[in-house]
Amino acid sequence: MRGFQATEAGTAYDSFVATRYFSGLDALRAISVIAVIWTHATINHQYTLLTQGNRGVDLFFAISGFLVTTLLLREYARNGEISLRDFYIRRTLRIFPLYYAVLLVYIVLVAVTLRGTPKAAEFWANLPAFATYTSNWFVDLKTSGERGVTFYFAWSLATEEQFYLFWPPVMGLLLVYTRRHAALVAAALVLLVLQMMGVAAGDASAVGIVLASMAPAILFGVVFAVLLNDRRSFTVMYRIIGLRWIAPASFLLLLVCLQVGAPINLSRLLMAVVVASVCVREDTWFHPVLRWRPLPFVGMISYGIYLMHMLSANLVRKLLHHEFGIDVFVCTLAVATLAAYLSYRYFESPLLALKSRFSPGRKRSPTLPASVSPSA
Repeated sequence: MRGFQATEAGTAYDSFVATRYFSGLDALRAISVIAVIWTHATINHQYTLLTQGNRGVDLFFAISGFLVTTLLLREYARNGEISLRDFYIRRTLRIFPLYYAVLLVYIVLVAVTLRGTPKAAEFWANLPAFATYTSNWFVDLKTSGERGVTFYFAWSLATEEQFYLFWPPVMGLLLVYTRRHAALVAAALVLLVLQMMGVAAGDASAVGIVLASMAPAILFGVVFAVLLNDRRSFTVMYRIIGLRWIAPASFLLLLVCLQVGAPINLSRLLMAVVVASVCVREDTWFHPVLRWRPLPFVGMISYGIYLMHMLSANLVRKLLHHEFGIDVFVCTLAVATLAAYLSYRYFESPLLALKSRFSPGRKRSPTLPASVSPSA
């Protein structure tokens, strides 16, 4: 029996590392962005779970940590190096054009519709942070009162960009000088501890603010990615998360944790389990739901939906003449999806086509020197 399990795990590992597209991730992105819009468009729910849609951002984070780390590990295994230049060019093409286009729309709208108001003054003061992806450090979302912070959701995008900036070089250096996956896991866990220390320190210092701004969900995603991309640790983990029912079970457990108010880092860990379990095999009991056509479609354009959902919500609110409700949610989702689809097709896609010139398999770039394939 053990020999059979080891053979099955070995076959599953070969299939996992050969998989170029994880079909469940777009659907998880869709669930994330729909949850965020739900929270921003509705209010006063009887069940705690229905007030937790903002945790969709953490699910985004878990996906990013897992996917970015997985792709970079595979690039290293294939080429013996990680091209930081190509990575940053790919990320720039994917993220910057639409982000700055939407920020420009906000600048115009604030200048035209909010001129001379305290809200406009606050936006202009925050603009340098928005433009440099540092709003999670310099924009205080707690002191805005009822009026809110214009473009406030930029904090999550700043968190993502900072992860893209520091984690790939850390990965490259550890792979070159330690040659072990275990060093990557240790680094992610150290960062997680530092993040908790930053949260405990509060806003007492700039260092504390920076440390607290790291996303635990991203780091959990990193850990699972590293463990699953090593054959030996994959074999151990596959005995648990490789079971077909684990993906839906962990998702349901996540919903329970959100409903009962479990420690937030437990919920974030479960998000990483969900992400890993839908990637480790493509035939889980969750995949029939994740392959429901609207979900992958929404997930594919989820970045645009997220960036434009508040613009859409404000338009819908003016048309419906009230702030919150199921109708506001449905209409906001529809408008944001249409806007994101048009953006993806006519604005983003031509730029995304350029990414293939900098794909990991296209050529080698001597950014980080080669060593040997890492092992745990």
